[in-house]
Amino acid sequence: MRYSDIYNLINVAEPKTINVVFPNSEPIYKALKVATDRGYIKSRLYGIVDNIKELCDKTSLENFTIIESNTPDEAIRDAIKDIRDEKGDVLMKGDIATASFLSPVLKRDTGLRKGELLSHVGVCDAPGYHKILFLTDGAINIHLDVDKRKALADNAIEFAKRIIKPPIKIAFSAIIEKLNDKIPETIEANKLAKEFTKRGYLAEGPIALDVIYSALAAKKKGIESRIAGDVDIIIGPNITTTNFLLKHMLYIDKAEIGGIIMGAKVPLVLLSRSDDSKAKLNSIVLSLV
Repeated sequence: MRYSDIYNLINVAEPKTINVVFPNSEPIYKALKVATDRGYIKSRLYGIVDNIKELCDKTSLENFTIIESNTPDEAIRDAIKDIRDEKGDVLMKGDIATASFLSPVLKRDTGLRKGELLSHVGVCDAPGYHKILFLTDGAINIHLDVDKRKALADNAIEFAKRIIKPPIKIAFSAIIEKLNDKIPETIEANKLAKEFTKRGYLAEGPIALDVIYSALAAKKKGIESRIAGDVDIIIGPNITTTNFLLKHMLYIDKAEIGGIIMGAKVPLVLLSRSDDSKAKLNSIVLSLV
């Protein structure tokens, strides 16, 4: 499975509506244009009218509606309300701070909260690996414990099932494979691997990155593994590790990358300001799977 295969999964009878909050950068519009031209989406753009019109003209974007919002806070409020009123299928972050984007989403009465935990699932297609990898969470959840890592895995599995066929192979990663009380994530990874194995998944942990990537590494280390070199989902030990891994794949491995936030009533596209238009397009496509 590669990104080209993910694109082939898109089958929309009518374009989906994507509500974009305060879009002020050209790469967002370039991504929206490609998705629009392919018949995937139509856009509702929340922000300053003159800015939006200028960028729509510059990129020749079509099939859009402008909703005037003079501030990012006003834009996110209006975009969420419209989704609750069934005027939108996807919520996408534009030029608004992540905290300002997510805080209204999480409000129980007026937001889009579905479960207890929102989490980011990065989807990487790296030349050095034979299939796409799902990585979580490198964007949202800062302090992890065993319950949060379990929720991360549940969200990632829910999304991965839309793209890949079972058995889904899950790695609860850590720096070493041995249990060590001084490295709490090794204990948590072992507990979670046992739980998800009982639920019918091929899950292992703690498992280090070299074994995740290579069956030969597992053999050299004397580790018996059913998933080494063929992992689908990596559950990171913390946000820093997962974020570093995603960015290393992007900049050093030249991976195709995209991401989606799970756990809300609709898919959320949370973009970094440094993402190019291709990464933004990939993320839009992931929201439509």
